[in-house]
Amino acid sequence: MTFLKSKRASGHNDRPPAVSNPYLAAREEWLERYGNYISRAAQWRVVAFSGLALLGISLAGNIMQARQSSIAPYLVEIDKLGRINNVTRLEQRAAVPRNLIQATISEMITNWRTVTADTELQRQMIGRLGNVVAGGAKGVLKQWFESNNPYEIAKSGRLIHVEIKGLPLPVSDTSYRVEWTETVRSHAGALLEQQSYEATMAIQLMPPESEKVIMVNPGGVYITDLAASKVISR
Repeated sequence: MTFLKSKRASGHNDRPPAVSNPYLAAREEWLERYGNYISRAAQWRVVAFSGLALLGISLAGNIMQARQSSIAPYLVEIDKLGRINNVTRLEQRAAVPRNLIQATISEMITNWRTVTADTELQRQMIGRLGNVVAGGAKGVLKQWFESNNPYEIAKSGRLIHVEIKGLPLPVSDTSYRVEWTETVRSHAGALLEQQSYEATMAIQLMPPESEKVIMVNPGGVYITDLAASKVISR
């Protein structure tokens, strides 16, 4: 009896341990080693995507702000010596002063008809025409320069000085008439010819909407059509 009890007790305490799964053990070991790295990587991905989202919102806000910004045009009054007399803001519906229109027309005629031996100055004068000429007037000037190349005229020994006779006068609400004298001289200064001309031109007022236009045409005065002819002396 003692032997049997002892046997049973001994059999109960000496059960073999459960055999562990090697795959589960390997997974537990992998998680212990790399689980922290995976968790950190996921957190950094969240931070990165959040940063990209904030950057996109910021860029969208900057684009909207840029589209809503506007540039206020200004009128710059300059005297005969080129000094600035007055600078005033030009409202969208404000009337452009007549003297600014007259000055723009006079300068356009000078830049158009002058012939100088200074090729750089000649190039600048022709370039300024593009700032105030539009519409059909562009075609008129193109045809003129095809037949009267100022660089070739200067090479031939003829220089042309332009003198506006008086302020351009309005013919209607949208057109002006101007007269000027062209004096042709040789490179040595000898007088070769003198002739008077007149032109009637249509204008259009378009207030500038960018800093670039304000710098070259602050009044927004554009010559859209013109017709010029010699003045026949009586």
